[in-house]
Amino acid sequence: MSHQTLSELHIIPQGETVNGDYYRTKIFAGTCKDAIRRRAKNGSVLERSMSSEMSGIIFMQDGAPAHTAKLTQEWCEHNLPAFWHKAEWPGNSPDLIPIENLWAIMKDKVDELEQATTVNGLIKILKVMECYIG
Repeated sequence: MSHQTLSELHIIPQGETVNGDYYRTKIFAGTCKDAIRRRAKNGSVLERSMSSEMSGIIFMQDGAPAHTAKLTQEWCEHNLPAFWHKAEWPGNSPDLIPIENLWAIMKDKVDELEQATTVNGLIKILKVMECYIG
């Protein structure tokens, strides 16, 4: 997520573990890399255009093992011109990591919706949220 774009919703299959390889091949290379290159026109993430210039884009992740894996860091360094290595990431402070505030807003909105009792129900709720934040 950024102030100009969102990646597509990626549902991790039940029983699947997100390790470095899964993250790089299924999530990052599959959906996130394209989203990093998109930017919104007219202020809406629903109307997207491709950015020809990636040099001004800074990509950061949290400290999840899949994000900090050596091969993931190397992949990001090779594919993202302005990638910040894990040593450069700010500490765990909501003031320094704005996405934490967005997660809190999303959680509050999800809590207002009818609770999911199945995986498919949860997917429907997440798709509603995807439209809400778009």
